[in-house]
Formats: sequence, structure tokens, C-alpha cells
Amino acid sequence: MWVPAAAATIKDTWSVIGMRGTGSQDFIVDDLIVPEDHTHFAGDPPVEKGPLYQPRGLFMNLFATVVANSLGIARAAIDDFVLLATQEGSTQSPTPLRERGFVQSRVAEAEAILNASRAYVIDALGRAWAAQYAQVADPTHEIAQARLATTHAMHETVRVVDLVFRAAGTNAIYTRNPLERHFRDIHVAIQHNAGFPIHYESAGKVLMGLRPSEPGW
Repeated sequence: MWVPAAAATIKDTWSVIGMRGTGSQDFIVDDLIVPEDHTHFAGDPPVEKGPLYQPRGLFMNLFATVVANSLGIARAAIDDFVLLATQEGSTQSPTPLRERGFVQSRVAEAEAILNASRAYVIDALGRAWAAQYAQVADPTHEIAQARLATTHAMHETVRVVDLVFRAAGTNAIYTRNPLERHFRDIHVAIQHNAGFPIHYESAGKVLMGLRPSEPGW
């Protein structure tokens, strides 16, 4: 239902540990009659043509922006950690973190995980978009791969941030270092519907010739 913004009362509820900048407050709408032509069901046949408006691609397209956010957080976490590692040692040694083999291995691992996840997302979403653009009769496989890539990448970005967070030692826990914000943000981002583990189950059903009951597959 589409209603005027002025008809809603914003509730200041967004007091959270991470992703604070989204300002995702609750809102209340009371005693409002919505005209029928201001309503729609996402599963209805599209009025507009083109791949952007296909109902089966709705969640795929929406969640693409969510995974982009997670990939960006992970990228920033690696970059900020590399900078920190050139400047900081630890409580037990003044040797810069970047000079330590353990730290070097963790950065390389995090970099590989992030780039592999990002490549999967770009490839899968690109194939799904191309299938919809070509009006493929049954884009089930492409949509499933795109949805799977999205959920997989979100979980992998948590791994990336955790890797560099732990490699930073106690440096990471101070608010003067951006790593603590990346840690908080990524652990809130993974709580989004796009990262729900149930999507692995749904993708598995598709891969084995079954059809999930939830929408968007």
C-alpha cells in the first residue's frame, strides 16, 4: 500500500549496535483508508515490461543492494586493517603487525574470500539479469544461483571482517580504530533477511529439482 509520508508517525526505535546510519526507525499509520489504485501485490503480473519488473526477480534485485553493502563493509575492513597494521604493534611487541607472518596470512585469506565471493555475486547476478532480459521461459536456475551467491557472500563477509578483527588484537576494540565499527556493522548486516540461512535450504531444493514454498524462487 502506498500512503503519503506525512500520514505516518515515526517511532524512534533504531537504537542498535551497528548499521546505525540507516536510521531504520519503525513507523505507525492509524485510521487511514488507502484507495485500491494505491495498492498492489508483488506477485501480480508486471504492468511494465523488461527484466527489472519480473516478479520472480524481486527479491534477487532487492537483495543485490544488501549484499553490496556487506561486500563494501568487508572491503573497508581489510583496507583499514592494512593501514592499521603499518602503524601499530601489540601490547607484547612493538613490531608492526604487518611484519608478522600470522597477520600476513590472515590478510591474504580475507582478500581471497572477499574477492571470490564478490566474483560469484557479479557472475550469478549478471547471468540472471541476462536470462530475464532475454525473456528465458524458465530462469529458475539463474535466479537460484543469484540468490545463493547473495546469501553465501553475506556470510563470507562476516568471516572476512572477523579474520582481520582478530588479527588486529586489542587494537580492534578501541573506538578510535574503524575496525570496531566494521565489526558491529557486519554483524548487524548479516541479520537481514537476505542473509537468512533458510536460503541455503531453498537453493538446495532448486538444485535438486524441487521448488521452495517461499516467494522469489
